[in-house]
Amino acid sequence: MKIARKKKNNFIMVPVASMGDIAFLLIIFFMLTSNFMKESKLKLEEPQAPDIQELKDSQLSVSVDEDGNIYLQGAEINVDNLKSEVEAYLSNKDDKTVMLKIDKKLKQEQFGDIFIELSKSGAEIALVGIKTNE
Repeated sequence: MKIARKKKNNFIMVPVASMGDIAFLLIIFFMLTSNFMKESKLKLEEPQAPDIQELKDSQLSVSVDEDGNIYLQGAEINVDNLKSEVEAYLSNKDDKTVMLKIDKKLKQEQFGDIFIELSKSGAEIALVGIKTNE
């Protein structure tokens, strides 16, 4: 009498539903962290002072490098276009704060026009610097 052998099933089940969740979370992670890389190409030496207050981050940033070049959200812009671009960006925002980063080697004559254009646009200017422990 022959006994029938059970066939061994070598089928391994891999749960792929969780793979989609992981991929979705990775996409969200990279989208969020890419926001911080807008100004990675800029090299600014920020001013330092002991009495700097900590503020919440703003969605809009204007940077001025040591050569006097102006960058809005990491893209180079002319001072003549600054007011209209900032107004367009802030038109539908509740928070009108603009983070202004100026290289510490610049003199007031080189960035005074930027203050004027930002104030004309209705923005609240927050200067960025590094707090020292002095």
